[in-house]
Amino acid sequence: MSFELVTSYKRSLLRPLVVPAGDLLQDSTNLYQDPQSFQSQSWRASTHIFSGTDDRDESTAWPPTNFRDDPARIPNDEAHDIPYDASSLKARNEGNFKLYADQAKNSEASKVPPPRLVAKRYLPTDQANDSEQGITLLILTGMGAPKEARTTALKLLERAVTDFQVEEAWAVDMPLSGETAKVNPIGYLYANEKDVARDLLLFITAYLPVCPGQTLPQHLQARRPTSQPRQPTRQNLHVVAHSLGAQSAILASVHAPKIFSSLTVIDPAMIPAGKINDAMAKLPKETLCLGLSERYPDRASVEKELRANKRTRGWDERVVRIFAQHGVMPDRSGRGFQLVARPRLEWALYYDKQTPAECYDRLTDITVSLHAIMPARPFAVPPKMFEAAVRKMKQQTEVRWLQGTTHQIVYEKIDACTTFVADWLIKLTGEKRARL
Repeated sequence: MSFELVTSYKRSLLRPLVVPAGDLLQDSTNLYQDPQSFQSQSWRASTHIFSGTDDRDESTAWPPTNFRDDPARIPNDEAHDIPYDASSLKARNEGNFKLYADQAKNSEASKVPPPRLVAKRYLPTDQANDSEQGITLLILTGMGAPKEARTTALKLLERAVTDFQVEEAWAVDMPLSGETAKVNPIGYLYANEKDVARDLLLFITAYLPVCPGQTLPQHLQARRPTSQPRQPTRQNLHVVAHSLGAQSAILASVHAPKIFSSLTVIDPAMIPAGKINDAMAKLPKETLCLGLSERYPDRASVEKELRANKRTRGWDERVVRIFAQHGVMPDRSGRGFQLVARPRLEWALYYDKQTPAECYDRLTDITVSLHAIMPARPFAVPPKMFEAAVRKMKQQTEVRWLQGTTHQIVYEKIDACTTFVADWLIKLTGEKRARL
């Protein structure tokens, strides 16, 4: 499989990618090294670090000179809001969209250093003999939840190995989450959510090995684009993404559709423009955050709050236990624990009131096979509006609704969500085999 360096997408939102010029590695001794953190007879795990794209936007509220300062100092001032612009509905580029910037751009320094992101790779203990039939899963979380919270889904997918072969699975800690939060400066802030999608595109097109199963270093090295119009990339890549991860997957897919075999989006963080976006823009930022305490005396206290917090009290007990292990770290004072992801950084990302609405605007631009798992109470898109948008699509689609769920659906109903994903993948791979 390959992707095009230049596409004809006219409603582009993202700036071209820029591979970081230098070696941006940082001490990784604080990463989880416990080989028992994921116990399974069917999978073995390894942890890897990669850099985000260069040429990034800078926040007016929190410039990069403050990235090593306490983010609790980020100001609360509406002057820093990034409002939605209705003109973004129209085509922005008269020519073609370039996925990567010109080489000359690569030499320009950005004021905002690229972030480091952490991913876990899961390899099946029994490798597939026929790689043409295997698939790669890419699992993306929302903000605040560590990637390990999704490993339960991998264990459940073991039930489906007789129907389709997963050659490799990757789970990425999104910004402000898990080990990604740990390997960046304490106050590292994304100026907007578009750069999250750009980092995802860079991972898939520059860091994800073209072939599965290779021996990899902890710090992944980027492939720079060649002069060829088409570049090699991983084949049979299926994305399963929630919230901010689903938003990033949608934006990435409309800009570079040929790198994806399918998308499963679980209540994407997107907001319809107009009255809904205007109303949500007026809400206090705290309304959209998990609202967890920042410090705890012990891990048992973390679990206790997760069971009581209005956002997380519906979480499956397996996720509660995983979060208590991977969502907190020892407090710097040596007494108790603190959240890995600083709450003020999640809060400050909601200065971006533009990207969620622009994402919904582009929902119907998706051309890859789309599977959506939606809660009874979605993040912002009314069910009938979402269904109507999906009906406009010409490719294969499927929407599944789960009653009694909220935006935290993927952690509330692990088994049901995983069953839906397995059914979807069985359907897609079965149809592909039938065509072969």
